[in-house]
Amino acid sequence: MKENEPQETSAKQESTLREYFVTTVVCTIFALFVTTFVVHPMTVPTPSMEPTILVGDRLLIDKFSFRNGYYPGLPLAPNNPDTLYVKRAIGLPGEELEIRGGTVYINGSALEEPYKVHRDSDLDDGRNYPRDPHRSNRRNNTTPIEIPDGNYFVMGDNRDDSADSRYFGFLPRSHIVGRPLVVFWSYEDASDAYLKNSIPEMLGLYLERIVFFVTRTRWSRMGHVVS
Repeated sequence: MKENEPQETSAKQESTLREYFVTTVVCTIFALFVTTFVVHPMTVPTPSMEPTILVGDRLLIDKFSFRNGYYPGLPLAPNNPDTLYVKRAIGLPGEELEIRGGTVYINGSALEEPYKVHRDSDLDDGRNYPRDPHRSNRRNNTTPIEIPDGNYFVMGDNRDDSADSRYFGFLPRSHIVGRPLVVFWSYEDASDAYLKNSIPEMLGLYLERIVFFVTRTRWSRMGHVVS
């Protein structure tokens, strides 16, 4: 009996290793499937969507609904095309959009936007635009523009600090990844955290998050549904 024990032990070890390997492969494939077709995690690095979404919010992006033709609510997450952004879809295909004095007009009617903020008091009422050919205040004023089929006009809720369709133009539908669903974690990062890309800076950033995990985590935002 004792002579067979080493063989039995070796067989059990091989079986255990095989189970761990298979489990790891299955879990990896499942994770890839989920992040590709169902939900995708992302970190918000800039204040362009404040106060709706804060710097340091970690979001789950709902990719399933958009891929299957359901568009429940806003905002949408465009890919431009390599960097993931979070913006709000303001104008839809076929609509006419105009911005006057910071107010968005869709097909001639002012759009009610309780979510937006203007932190710069210099909005300009738009009366000098577009008659003044030297004026190009795209932040607060535009001429009427028709949104082409298959494209969207997107803007950040923080209207005075957002790179969006006012500057890079229409967003093709093919660049839309999905819709922010929920905040699964929110950490109060420094405003320049997204600029740190060297190895020492990244290591310092991760160490800082570990040290201040409890005190800088916005516990009240965890589970917050984005709308």
